[in-house]
Amino acid sequence: MEWNAMIELILIISFAIMGAFIGAVTGIIPGLHTNNIAILLLAILSAAGIGTYLCILIVAAAISHTFLDIIPSTFIGAPEEDTALLVLPAHSMVLQGRGYEAICISALASLASVAVCFALLLPFRFVMEEPINFYEIIEKNMPWILICISAIVIFTNENIWKAVLIFLLAGIFGMVIIDLNTSFLVQSSPIFPALAGLFGAPALLYAEKKILPEQTLEAEEIRVKKRDIGGGVMAGGIVAILPGVSSAIASTLALALKRERSNEAIVAILSATNTATNFFVLASLFIILKARSGFAIVMREFINVEKWSGFLIPYPYNLLLIAVIVSSTISYFLTKHIGKFVAKNISKISYTKLIRISISIILVMVFLFTGFLGLLIFGVASLIGITCLEMKVRRSVCMGVLLLPLILNYFL
Repeated sequence: MEWNAMIELILIISFAIMGAFIGAVTGIIPGLHTNNIAILLLAILSAAGIGTYLCILIVAAAISHTFLDIIPSTFIGAPEEDTALLVLPAHSMVLQGRGYEAICISALASLASVAVCFALLLPFRFVMEEPINFYEIIEKNMPWILICISAIVIFTNENIWKAVLIFLLAGIFGMVIIDLNTSFLVQSSPIFPALAGLFGAPALLYAEKKILPEQTLEAEEIRVKKRDIGGGVMAGGIVAILPGVSSAIASTLALALKRERSNEAIVAILSATNTATNFFVLASLFIILKARSGFAIVMREFINVEKWSGFLIPYPYNLLLIAVIVSSTISYFLTKHIGKFVAKNISKISYTKLIRISISIILVMVFLFTGFLGLLIFGVASLIGITCLEMKVRRSVCMGVLLLPLILNYFL
């Protein structure tokens, strides 16, 4: 019996480690998401009889991805849905020679958010379900919650009318593209080219420096504020239970409520939010029996999801939480190690050349995942993103591309 338990533990850790490295690969390749890997595993291995271990791998990859995706956002300005708002502050730190510091802040914030998530897991279960049943209240008031988030995003700008204009422009654009089939070489959505255009390209094109400074590789005194981690975790926890709402919206909410807007604080908040969202998406699968992400939907095909109704964590959720611990620990060190390697070598490239390379990488990824239609979406989105910068409006209003279609979906 002890021998079988030891073998099972070894398998759990082994699949978690594999998942962590898979998530690292998807994290550093712009546009490639763990949802693609999960769907691929479902197509190939659905009858393999190792569903629990595949779910461990998927969970580990999903958590790892939220650590590593800071690297392309920071150094080449290539965002995906989870990191769109990170591009400007992180890339700004690169231009100050502090790109590695941004990576370290992000890694620490993600790791800290996992610890806070575990601390809040049991309260989250009792608040969302019996005896408080907060989930029912949220579900009934979902469109009004989204309207409130949108109002916060808009009214935290100095020039409200310009903010409204950009929000509506991005929102109408989102309504036009949201149902387009842009899958090309792999299954993909129009959101990737849209966010790459709204957030990635403008950040690169509007960078003022012509020479990329040598990156400082010493970042020993990295600290993150408790309230930044707490805010990110709370936003991630709330948004993870809402249908059709991604961590990008959680990031928008967390950032809109933040008064201090230093680059360091923004990187910490958004990184914590990103990781916490995936953590609570997993929790929601077993607490309210709702799959709020692609990887969670695939997991339901592999395992029998048992509702968590008491104090004890049900099987196999307990095994998946082990995968979260293993993956987040490995991913923390992987992020710092890979980030340091990139930071050490990126200053050898002239900044003008780096911008050309970065935009080329974004264009290639957009084409590979979404084809010519994706390139068209990218071009239009870039114009909206540039207009936002020209009007000196906070770029979080560009999240209207996601918010407005969601809101109208409830009323139309």
